[in-house]
Amino acid sequence: MFRRHAIALVLSCLLLMPVSAGANDRESAAVALIDTMINDLKTFLATDTGDTQARTAEIDRLLSTYFDMDSITRFSVGQYWRAASSEQRSEYGKLLHDVLCGTIVRNFDQLYNLDYSAGGTTVKGDKFVIVQGTFIDTNGARAPVAVTWRVLTLEDQPPRVFDIEVENLSLLVTQKQENVAVIRKNKGDFQALINVMRERLETPLHEGS
Repeated sequence: MFRRHAIALVLSCLLLMPVSAGANDRESAAVALIDTMINDLKTFLATDTGDTQARTAEIDRLLSTYFDMDSITRFSVGQYWRAASSEQRSEYGKLLHDVLCGTIVRNFDQLYNLDYSAGGTTVKGDKFVIVQGTFIDTNGARAPVAVTWRVLTLEDQPPRVFDIEVENLSLLVTQKQENVAVIRKNKGDFQALINVMRERLETPLHEGS
């Protein structure tokens, strides 16, 4: 269920773009968010030893710091968020975070041998800034991939990543569709999705995803 999300998050973690000054400039703030995150990760990659525990801690930190996991969690189940109990919401949010983290760690080696060519930025309404670019495999093993970040830039709040589009495919919308399908298949039972997420977490880190 989470392969596309993991690959996109892994690819996105090599983004490096110039930052222009201006605290009130939403586009600059969105670019600065990505730049700071990537510098964090590049520092880690420079000393990475392949230790799974260290990689997990780093990805956990990146997700918590740079992504709006609360908004992502709510959006990813659509209208069924309202039907979930507070306990179910809390558990699902933690499971989603942990599953994404674990899946990225399993695909961590894809971070290497990638370069990024920055594109433009576009303001979308009063909430989002779109940041575009292209990922290139320096070994030539993979075709270039167009990537778009949707950054949430609310007034008086720090910018956070909300969604990633790979080749014009929204990964969050795709995940929402898959999640809703699971719930509907189980006659609106939100717990069924939680059970699927639990099973996903039980997959050993060395297995593919």
